[in-house]
Amino acid sequence: MIITSIHAENFRKYTQLQLENLPGRGLLALVGGNESGKSSIGDAIQFGLFGHTDKVPADEAAKLIHWGDDKASVALRLQHRGHEYRLVRSIDNAGNIAATLFSTEEETTLADTPEGVERQLKALLGYHYAAFAKAFYWSQQSNGKHDQDNDNLRALAGLKEHARISSQLEREQQERLITLEELETRRQHTRHTIDALHIDEDQLPHLNGIASDLEEHQQRLLLLGEKLDKESLAYPDNLQRFQKADQRNRKISRWTKITLLVFVLALLAGLFLMFTPAWGSRVTASLSSGTQDFLGKGAIRLASVTALIGAFLLMYGWYVDVRHLRPLQKQARNLTDAMDNSHQICTQPVSRLLQTDSTDYLLAKHLDLPDTSNDHTDMASVPDWQQAASHYQAKALYVHSAADTLNIGLGNRRQELANYLDMIRADIQTEQQHLQQRSQLRNLLHQQEQEQEHERREQVVASTAIDLLQRDASHSIERFNQLVKTRCPEFLQRYTQSHYKSLEILPDFSLKILSEEKGDFLDFNEISTGTQRQVTLAMRVALATAMADATKADMQMLFLDEPFAFFDPERAGDTLQSLLETSQGTLSQIWLTAQTKPDDIKLAQVIHCPQGSSVLKA
Repeated sequence: MIITSIHAENFRKYTQLQLENLPGRGLLALVGGNESGKSSIGDAIQFGLFGHTDKVPADEAAKLIHWGDDKASVALRLQHRGHEYRLVRSIDNAGNIAATLFSTEEETTLADTPEGVERQLKALLGYHYAAFAKAFYWSQQSNGKHDQDNDNLRALAGLKEHARISSQLEREQQERLITLEELETRRQHTRHTIDALHIDEDQLPHLNGIASDLEEHQQRLLLLGEKLDKESLAYPDNLQRFQKADQRNRKISRWTKITLLVFVLALLAGLFLMFTPAWGSRVTASLSSGTQDFLGKGAIRLASVTALIGAFLLMYGWYVDVRHLRPLQKQARNLTDAMDNSHQICTQPVSRLLQTDSTDYLLAKHLDLPDTSNDHTDMASVPDWQQAASHYQAKALYVHSAADTLNIGLGNRRQELANYLDMIRADIQTEQQHLQQRSQLRNLLHQQEQEQEHERREQVVASTAIDLLQRDASHSIERFNQLVKTRCPEFLQRYTQSHYKSLEILPDFSLKILSEEKGDFLDFNEISTGTQRQVTLAMRVALATAMADATKADMQMLFLDEPFAFFDPERAGDTLQSLLETSQGTLSQIWLTAQTKPDDIKLAQVIHCPQGSSVLKA
């Protein structure tokens, strides 16, 4: 690919740039002082082809617009493999890029978007910007560092990036080793912290069991107190009802007994009169037969009536007992049971109320467990009042006094349990905090172990990557050395006046050049700066030639920005002559930028870049 014309508007230094009828073979010299716009022409070629330059990336391409303008554009006419194309690319202040590629022969649009143009150029030329910049565009570095050409040569060989990545990976490996040591230290510290907690897995369930036991007894005492209040308040009414029912029952019992006696006497008299035995004849001798029979039957009838009355009395007495006395007796038992249970709770040590684990816990706390919960003098009379109340023989006043005394005792006992419960809950909360702390530490430990495992895997991956890079670098060195053996000797001898004939890159990335005079390989840094740049230029031309051949280009441009910086006149002249010879081959269009016009060399075209002018037409 060669360029036959360049039109640019508001691009870099130029508000208008027109270069027409550019020769396709020979040396094209861009001549001018510093800041005269020579490099801007090279930038216009790069931007027109690929949308950015070697110094300005695509996302910052708006910086290429001439200061004070809103839009810049570059139009290139290209020739490639006997066909002509026109490429137009523009950009505005917002960074929006437009691009169109035309076929001038067919008068058709091949692509009208930056992406489409990129694909078409790749299909036509066979390479993207990276390959173009490495093979066909060279911006001479003027920083004066001796190792710059060494780096350039490594870049040409494809090894600079290998060395950079390898060095970066090795630094990361060292950092990763330090990180692993730090992670292991933190992991060990976390493990020791967990072990120092001395957490018993069974302690929290044990404490919860004790708390449940205390809560159950506290609830039981509350219910017992409520039952005691209820039964004691009902006792006066029950006492009156019981006394009335008992009195009625006694009357029924008395009349039942009288009726039974009458029944027995009447029955015996009737049977005697009706069936008088021999020994009773004397008694009934004064009675006639009819009278005796009448009296006997009357006695039997009286016995029957009294039997019926007695049965009724028995049924009524049973009714009174079942419907009145027994419920009242049951309520009396409920009251006495409540009083008995309350009395036992109030007069027994608290240790007897609780389970063994709860008692052991309280004793382990060195607590003073009282034997009784109420030392009132009425407490001693409670059993007697309880016994009397069971038969409704106790006065209501005594029952109320007993209930009050027992309620005070139950309240004191509940308060004792509440104090113990507060203590156990505090221990439960402390244990839960310890468990939560351990859980957090375990999560932290798991996270640290995962980080360690991740770093170990990254270490393995990086080691593998370094190994693969070294292998690939070895292959790249072999390929580069093959290129050196096939293409470089001609250019190397031509550009160094036959002082150096061959170049090699060793597996450790060191560069060696064969000195004809010394008959041995020298380190690249052992030769002079000018010779280093001659060698680098020779390698660039060799690489460009190889690239042009690989893409089957019949004619190919090469842009060299200040290639003779720091060259002495003799070396610059010899190199120019060599480039002129090179332009007779595939690398036919060679662009050069220089401060002054080279003398004693045939140039295809000289373009003077005026100092201080923003318009260039040639």
